Amino acid sequence: MKYFLVINVFLLLAAMRGYAQHSNVPSNMKQAIRFLDRDCPDSLKSIIKETANPRLKELSYPWGGNYKTIYNWTSNDNENSKIIKYLSRKGVNANQETIILIAFKEHLLGEKLNENAIYTPWKILEAKNKAEDKVRYTTDSLRGIYIPVNLEDCIRQIDLFWSDSIRSNVKQLTEDQFSVRAHHGFGMWIRNNWQLWAGSRLSKYFNDKGIYHPDDMSGIILDSYHRRLNNRDIKLEDQIQHYLDYWSKSKMEAIARKNEEFDAYKVGDTLTYKYRYGYVSKMQENKESDDICIAKCLLLEKDSDKHLLKIRLLISCSKKGIIIYDNKDEQLYDPVTKVWSRPSKRIRKCAKPGKSYWSDYNDWSIDAIN
Repeated sequence: MKYFLVINVFLLLAAMRGYAQHSNVPSNMKQAIRFLDRDCPDSLKSIIKETANPRLKELSYPWGGNYKTIYNWTSNDNENSKIIKYLSRKGVNANQETIILIAFKEHLLGEKLNENAIYTPWKILEAKNKAEDKVRYTTDSLRGIYIPVNLEDCIRQIDLFWSDSIRSNVKQLTEDQFSVRAHHGFGMWIRNNWQLWAGSRLSKYFNDKGIYHPDDMSGIILDSYHRRLNNRDIKLEDQIQHYLDYWSKSKMEAIARKNEEFDAYKVGDTLTYKYRYGYVSKMQENKESDDICIAKCLLLEKDSDKHLLKIRLLISCSKKGIIIYDNKDEQLYDPVTKVWSRPSKRIRKCAKPGKSYWSDYNDWSIDAIN
């Protein structure tokens, strides 16, 4: 696959205008097709009909396009989505966006819906991918794509992909020009297909050198390739140090900001709750929105080392209290597999007036009357 085609596709998809979204979430595939038939613009329908099945997802947000309806159905934020549960019961837990689009494409082409025929190859692929994931940090290929083993291998692979004319055009750009232009196109391809987000032997290579963010990894790859094209020293150690210094400085600045914010809280202050974990009921949300009732606490004690506040809840604006913890959006890191995952069980905790507990200072704002 030629990389210049990949870049052009990403640029084309990024230029697509946003489309209207449908607020309903379908309960099954037939309903999903009916919803999309009403919601999807004719211009996008034409593109869907001409697009190969494996690349259909690239027409949808956030995979390259701006059409958000299917994302709104299948996003992790929509954990109670009916279509997610429906497809999971059918044995399909991955590639749900693609599967929905395949069914819709077949509808647009006048074909009768055959769900089993659509699901079967993707269920087989899902099983294969699960097996791959067990060895993703050592295997030489993932999802059918070769994974470079180190930086020199990255450079060799890019040389294999690109023609002399493309290399010549890249060579004429300054390093900064190439880095900026390639970051959201070719750089995205590197991050996604060389599995820098999910983990691979290439991400482990960079992790072992102290580089953990996929954007930093692809940045080093792009800068190194440009330098090699122009017969310049790659200076890998200097590049690594640049990112280490950046994150060290960012961390120090974040700590300084956090200390300054924390120091503004004074024992005896009345604080206002920010509802960072949501509301226990719609009534509580409405009361807060209309300034009828806002949850408040009294600051009893401070832990400056951990940036925690010991508070006593005074008002909760609901008999159920306030939500003080919810792990719905948390990601857990496994140091052995080096994989991030969502908690297996959702945990939500509430507090009621009169209760004292330690809380993150970011959960509370200083009341204007203090």
